[in-house]
Parts: sequence; C-alpha cells; structure tokens
Amino acid sequence: MKRFLLATTALFALAAAAPAFAGGSAPGGDDSATINQVGETGGSASQHQPGLAGNTALINQASGVGDTATQEQWRDNNGVDFAVTSKETITQTGNFKASASQEDNGDGGDVQGIVQTNNANTSAAQTIDEPFGVTNKQTSTQSTSAGSSVTQQIGTNPLSVSQSDSNNNQTATQVGQVSSTISQLINGGSNDNQTASEDPGAHNSIAQSQFGSSETQTATINNGSFNGVVQQQNVGSSAESQTASVTNGNGNTVNQLQSNGTTANTQLATISDSSSGRVLQYQGPGISGGVETVTQNLGGFGNQAGQAQGNNANVATITQSGGAFNTAVQNQGILPGATGFMSVSGGTVVSHP
Repeated sequence: MKRFLLATTALFALAAAAPAFAGGSAPGGDDSATINQVGETGGSASQHQPGLAGNTALINQASGVGDTATQEQWRDNNGVDFAVTSKETITQTGNFKASASQEDNGDGGDVQGIVQTNNANTSAAQTIDEPFGVTNKQTSTQSTSAGSSVTQQIGTNPLSVSQSDSNNNQTATQVGQVSSTISQLINGGSNDNQTASEDPGAHNSIAQSQFGSSETQTATINNGSFNGVVQQQNVGSSAESQTASVTNGNGNTVNQLQSNGTTANTQLATISDSSSGRVLQYQGPGISGGVETVTQNLGGFGNQAGQAQGNNANVATITQSGGAFNTAVQNQGILPGATGFMSVSGGTVVSHP
C-alpha cells in the first residue's frame, strides 16, 4: 500500500507495527513520507520507519533557526530490527543551530543520508546499531557550515559488539568548513568501511576509531590548514587498514595508533605540498607484520614524522623530499619511556606515553 504524507511547519510521525518475527527480510512495506519545513524557528520533524522493506522517508528544512530532524528504522526497544532496503534522507539548508539524527537498526541494505548546506553550529548524527546489520550505508555531507559536527557510529548496541555486523559503509564529507568535526566509530563487526574528508577547510578535526576486524578507514584533507586526523585501532584488531592523506596546507597533523592484539595492520600517511605538518604512527603490544609508511613530499618546510613499533616483523618507512628543516624519528622495539616512545620534544615530534 502506498501512503504519501506531506506536512509543512508541523510535526509528522510515521509509525507501523513490527513484524512478529526476528531477523531476515520482511515482505511488503512500500510506505513513503515527506516533511517540509521552511522559515521555522525551533521547528521539529520526526519520522519512524516500520519494520518492512522498501520504505522511504524524507525531511527538508530550510532557512530556519534551531530546527531538529529525527529519523529511525523500527526500534521496538529490543535491539533487533527488521527494516530492509529502506531509505532515510534529511536535508537542512540555511539553518542556524540545526540538528539531524538518524538511527538504523535494520537487517540490511538500508541507506541513510544527511545533507547540510550553508548552516552554522549544525550537527549530524548517524548510528547503525543492529547485531546482524549487513551492507547498510550512511552518508553525511556538510558544506560551508562553520562550527558543525558529524558523528557516525556502527555497533554501539551491546548486542552488536563482536557480532555479525559486516560490510557496512559510512562516509562523511565537509566542504569549506571552519572549526568543525567528524567522528566515526566501528565497535565490533567486520569488513566495514569508513571514509572522511575535508576539502577545503581550517581548524577542523577527523577522528576515526575501530574495534572490529578487517576494517578500513580513510581520511583526506585537501587545501586546508591546522586540521587534524586521529585514527585508532585496538582491542583484538586484525588485518586492518588506515590511510590518511593531506595535500596543500599548513599545520595539519595526522596521528595513527595501533595497539593491543594488532595483526598484519597497515598505516599509510601522505603529506604533499604542505608545511609545518606532523605525522605520528605507533604500533604497540601484540603487533605482527604491521606496515607503517610516511611520505612528505613536493616541497614544504618544517614537516615532522615519528614512528614507533615494537618488533614482530614490522616495516616502517619515512620519505621526506623537496623540503627544508624537516625532521624524522624512528624507534623499533621502542624502550625509553615506552608506549609510543619517538621523541625530540622542544622542536616537537614527540608521542611518549
């Protein structure tokens, strides 16, 4: 059955009962719901998708102040949901202090997207929180939205941790941002992918953490200054990959961490045509066959790189070319001060405990 609902400057909620079975694909369900709010102050829009297949929900908010938009796949308070191949989209344009939130607890193939343009102090939050979620996709894009944030999470539900979440994808993009943040978390599961990018921007930060297996994280900063990237892999991680790339900027930093049960991990950091940049890489306890590579090239000056390992067939490579007053420090086996030794201090590089 097709249902189409349109509400302007009003709150609309779509709800339907969950099917009486758990897991797997649910039949039927082709509901469609749309909310448009224009010129609102404190406008609120909420949509709740039923536990069926192929549902679509859309919220548009424009030229408002303090607007909020919330969407979720069928929740039922049991941590296991049934929505399959559903789509949720939130668009906020020209808003001040607007917020968008999406939660996906479906079994698979669900798509969530948030697009925020010409806003200020805006937030976007997306969560995949189902222990059997497969091939779900979340995308968040912010453009010229100063002081804004994106938060994406996979596997925050206690039931999800180390369960069969797999092949989920999260992408966060900020364009022309200032003093904004991107935070991504994968907590359990396998073969999930996270991608974050800043292009261009200044004083922004990207934080990526993963605690599953065979996870991939990629962070990219182009044409920006004083931006930071922090990537972390630990607990029982294995065969992970982290890549960070910085091009054309000043004062950008990359910090990559691996520890605990790490195995065959790879960390790659590239800084091109930049100055006063810094890359720190570390592999700690339980390491085995990890590879760390830092490349700083195409000119620039005052760039710094530090690598610490802990043995176990690891390979660490630093390449600096075409620049001036660059500094590189490597320790294998670590020692003095332990944890992430490296050093220099007064002229920075550092790490230590």
